[in-house]
Amino acid sequence: MASLEKKSESEGIPLVLADESGFDLSPTIRKMWSPVGVTPILSTPVYRQHHSSLSLTFMSPKRKKFRFFFTIQRDGFLAEHLIFWLTLLYRKVRKKVILVWDNLKAHKTAEAFFKIHHPDWFHFAYLPPYSPEVNPTESCWSHMKTVSLANSVPFTSDELIASALRSARRIDSDTELIKSFFRHAGLKL
Repeated sequence: MASLEKKSESEGIPLVLADESGFDLSPTIRKMWSPVGVTPILSTPVYRQHHSSLSLTFMSPKRKKFRFFFTIQRDGFLAEHLIFWLTLLYRKVRKKVILVWDNLKAHKTAEAFFKIHHPDWFHFAYLPPYSPEVNPTESCWSHMKTVSLANSVPFTSDELIASALRSARRIDSDTELIKSFFRHAGLKL
């Protein structure tokens, strides 16, 4: 990661760390307050629906701009979904991006597509296996699930998606929080 940080800094190329995660209708239970003698009860739906999400944690070395881009959908992310979202990212940034992610097969397929069709859009790099501690996006997921969505009980997919999007907007609007995720991952700011 240190060499990627240096490349990002010296060439002024934004550094983006990508990751996928899952959300479902079962709540993440955390300690909560209630009146003395009243046990809090969370009622959850009987059925489970899994949703996949993709986030891109963005750091611009020149302007020191930090962003958290997030999307959620009812199905898993395939290579064509990743190509779509990375195309949107490039159109938003309008310059080459260093993209760091894990070794999923869909990631390799998306990388192959961009190397053929748009070789100057991305520089791809991969995280070491089983190393969530070096990816600030993992801290974003943790914050979303254990802070923002803790004890939240969505009863429908639409409620879950709306809650996740609200949580992501809160993270994106808090630059200091995103910086803390980068610091936690050991990346220089």
